[in-house]
Amino acid sequence: MKKRVLIVLLCFVGALSSAFAAEKKVQGVVISSEDNLPLIGASVYVTAEDLKKAGSAQTTMGVITDVDGQFSIAIPAGITRFFCSYVGYDVLEVKLVPGKEHYEITLHASSQMLDAVVVTGYQTVERRKLTAAVSKLDISDETIGAVKSIDQALAGQIAGLSVSPTSGAPGAPAKIRIRGTASLNGTQDPLWVLDGIPLEGTDVPEPDELNDITNMKQSSIAGLNPADIENITILKDAAATAIYGARAANGVIVITTKKGKVGKPVINFSSRFTYTPTLSLDRLNLLNSAEKVGLEMDMIRNNYSPDNHKGGVYNILSNYNELSAFQNGGWDALSSDTQAAINRLKSVNTNWGDILFRDAFSQEYNLSLSGGTERVTYYTSFGYYKEDGNVDGVGMDRFNLVGKTSYKMNSILKVGASMFANRRKNTNYLTDAYGMSNPVFYSRKANPYFELYDKNGNYNYDYDIQNNTDKDLGFNIFEERQNTSNESVVNSFSSIFDAELRFNDKWKLTSQFGYQLEKTSREEIADWESYAMRYYYKLSEYSQGGETKHFLPEGGMQKSYENSNSQITWKAMGEYRDSFNDIHELEVMAGTELRKTWYETLFSAGYGFDRKTLTTKPVIFPNESYATSFPLHQTTYKENAYVSFYSTASYSLLNRYTVGGSIRFDGSDLFGVDKKYRYLPLYSVSALWRLSQEPFMQQAKWVDNLVFRASYGLQGNIDKNTSPFLLGTYRSESILPGVSEDVIIINSAPNKKLRWEKTQSVNAGFDFSVLNQAINLSVDYYYRKGTDLIALRMLPLETGFTSMNVNWASMENKGVEISLSTRNITTKNFSWYTNFNFAYNGNKVLQENIPEQQTTPGREGYPVGAIFALKTAGVNKETGNMMFYNPEGEKVTLKELYRLKDEWGIGIASSDVTAAEERTFYSYIGSSDAPYTGGLINTFSYKNWELNVNFSLTFGGYVRTQPSYDIINPDYGKNYNADVLNRWTPENPNAELPAFMLSASNPEEYSWYDSKTIWRDLDIWVKKLNYVRLQNLRLGYRIPELLTKRLGMNSATVSIEGRNLFVFGSGYNNYMDPESMYNPYATPVPKSVTFSLNLNF
Repeated sequence: MKKRVLIVLLCFVGALSSAFAAEKKVQGVVISSEDNLPLIGASVYVTAEDLKKAGSAQTTMGVITDVDGQFSIAIPAGITRFFCSYVGYDVLEVKLVPGKEHYEITLHASSQMLDAVVVTGYQTVERRKLTAAVSKLDISDETIGAVKSIDQALAGQIAGLSVSPTSGAPGAPAKIRIRGTASLNGTQDPLWVLDGIPLEGTDVPEPDELNDITNMKQSSIAGLNPADIENITILKDAAATAIYGARAANGVIVITTKKGKVGKPVINFSSRFTYTPTLSLDRLNLLNSAEKVGLEMDMIRNNYSPDNHKGGVYNILSNYNELSAFQNGGWDALSSDTQAAINRLKSVNTNWGDILFRDAFSQEYNLSLSGGTERVTYYTSFGYYKEDGNVDGVGMDRFNLVGKTSYKMNSILKVGASMFANRRKNTNYLTDAYGMSNPVFYSRKANPYFELYDKNGNYNYDYDIQNNTDKDLGFNIFEERQNTSNESVVNSFSSIFDAELRFNDKWKLTSQFGYQLEKTSREEIADWESYAMRYYYKLSEYSQGGETKHFLPEGGMQKSYENSNSQITWKAMGEYRDSFNDIHELEVMAGTELRKTWYETLFSAGYGFDRKTLTTKPVIFPNESYATSFPLHQTTYKENAYVSFYSTASYSLLNRYTVGGSIRFDGSDLFGVDKKYRYLPLYSVSALWRLSQEPFMQQAKWVDNLVFRASYGLQGNIDKNTSPFLLGTYRSESILPGVSEDVIIINSAPNKKLRWEKTQSVNAGFDFSVLNQAINLSVDYYYRKGTDLIALRMLPLETGFTSMNVNWASMENKGVEISLSTRNITTKNFSWYTNFNFAYNGNKVLQENIPEQQTTPGREGYPVGAIFALKTAGVNKETGNMMFYNPEGEKVTLKELYRLKDEWGIGIASSDVTAAEERTFYSYIGSSDAPYTGGLINTFSYKNWELNVNFSLTFGGYVRTQPSYDIINPDYGKNYNADVLNRWTPENPNAELPAFMLSASNPEEYSWYDSKTIWRDLDIWVKKLNYVRLQNLRLGYRIPELLTKRLGMNSATVSIEGRNLFVFGSGYNNYMDPESMYNPYATPVPKSVTFSLNLNF
């Protein structure tokens, strides 16, 4: 019996020893060779193949390093090695040493650049094989900071990518250009791609639309939450974009969103609180009350703009019946009561900045959960963002919900599904006819002595607000805010389903289906008490039987807009990848894509609206012509279909030489019916030479990477504003009193040869890395020639049309891009990294027509954003009138330049100058698109602290500003900037700005200024823009692990960030910000300070 017990004990001890011997606990730390700092989140693992050979029951084994780069893993017996990997670093095999339990592992940056793969939307391409001009930006707080939307994150980050905010208002989109402008009249915005599916709906406002604060156009990525984005890839040349066919000439921006990874569940929570100080009006250089009153008195005394019966001084003089006395005898001729009233005006200085604007606060919360197993991975997130504008009652909020999952059905089939939903709400006020309810514009025009309330707290009314001489409608901006509203709600939903069938390491089939739906609802309300409604009511006046009537009923106005934009996309493709003899690598992909889009709008308007009863009253128009100006119902419907076939191929030899190509055939009902234009191919060819892998370069150990790239291809662009079919407008026309007939006004002739616009693209560049990635330099030169651009062309009169838009114009872009990143200092506790990018783009229109009667020059031979102006030659010191240069370079008066004559002696000038001759009077000043852009980003780290400093650079652009004052019709009722005080007067003969002009003293020039836009076209109003913007300044602190572990967290970071803190530059006097100079209605990009908290569990 004892013997049996002893045997059992021996077996138990042996089994226990075997169990202990079966596992070996290994610990260690993983650090970077670049700066000797720990790598957080590095993977330490044993391969499935090694586990299988060792007879382990486990199929996966691995851990992730903590915030100090530490790891601990139990490795089964029979395993002789493990591996360590980290994004951007070479995978390292670590041999197990008997008896060694602690390992210090140093990973080296990949010799193929830090981002080993690039996602193009159709394929995932290894960086070492990439022949195209592509830039990649990883999205994190450190790289982009506290941005409201993802388009803002790109400013100053990428060479050749220009980002210009259209406004600083909540939810406003940015204008983005990649390598210049590729179209004259078609879409100029880049194509956005979300996880492989192109998005519809990019609709960035044009500059001339921004006077309307009710304009709430947004881009297709407006609803995306930056917290859900992993990285962004910018595709620039034809080698990268030709695969996208007829939508790629403006460049492509590929967004890759976050997804689940194998491992335990990870929870991320972040919150941000942003303070935006009130807008300062100091840079507007507006007149104070004493200056404005003095200006009005000067204008009235000298009888400038005699029909302008406005302004505080004029009203006082009229009320006291002393207007003539003042014009004849001046100040001393006025009574003491009149003088006292005028002096009181001087003492009232209304601070419109304090009244119209406020400090604003924004808040943001994001929560995500991700994780997975070898079979299933998941990512889900919820986000909420609320932004208050600097104007009370203006703001937006956004809800985001994202769900992504991927499921490995078996060894060859993997499927996935993604869902993106968001809801955005914008609130604002209604814009009146003159834009005065826009507080940014009103703050420029409101008189400094005007008081919004009387001493009893009742509204005061500004009767000088209208642009004409009418004074029957009073305006109070606070009353307008109380009685108008403008609210839009956007509900957006996108879903993506994909399947991947991988037969082996060589063959793969993939299919992807995407659905996008965006519905926008907007409601505008103006109550009866509002200026906007009273103005509409006035417009409805008509006379009947000698009696004045109104066809609009008394009451308010309610307008509703419903827009629906949707698309479905399905694509399927097959890929083949193989290598031969370790020196040949071949990749081939072919696929097809089907896409259909729908766009619907519905508009309705009701008058006599009552908010309490939510009812309207009928509108009875006296005749149908009035109904055209006050439409009650409108609807539009557009439906377009596309079919495409595409293929790519690449071949690499010896990891040194790579050639590639792509081709795509697009068909669409947007193109003409001529068969030969239906499926014109768009293609690219490219090549790469990795010089650093040549045998003769092996002695240059300090060279990590030296690559030369070249590509040529054809890109396309679709102009959705032009149709191949006959277009007309149906309406009724009155032919006799009480008699009308239905007519169709033909707007555009049919064009069966309509096709997409083409852009030929040539790119040559090199990538250079030395000293273990301490210095990385990329340089690209490109030349892009757009042909078959849709533009206006004059037609023979026998066609029945004077002109039409056809494929015939051309344009070129050429430029250089430089990207430089350096690792300046790296020690155990301190590091300093720098990223610098710079780009030049030269744009020129090669062919374009203009109408014969156009009096300003065409853009042919100049940039698409060309600004032309009349070249002035200073102010005549004796008369104060502006002088000009004629085409021969001689100084002449306006009368001499235009050969003006008053043939009838009634003060109306005429000229025998032809339109062609007048075009020669104008000189090219510059382009509104700045040719030089760039960015400078510095990152400093000290222990747990990190400082990020990001500058954006813009040089060489020009902007045509609004004139500071009108020399022939100065408006007494509106304020001016200080330029008007620097005009010529007898006491100021050396002034650079001209004097006010009287009709009696110079009738020909006065008449010509009055009847033409010459005053606006002077070169003195064109300003050059060179500026450097401190885009963001961020200081972050990573809370020590000892504390976070106690709190049950993996990591925690707090930060403070300032955005748009400073602008260093000149040329934007009288404006709050250089990027909003072209539009006095636009809200400038505000300064802000953000406090952030990021937690990881």
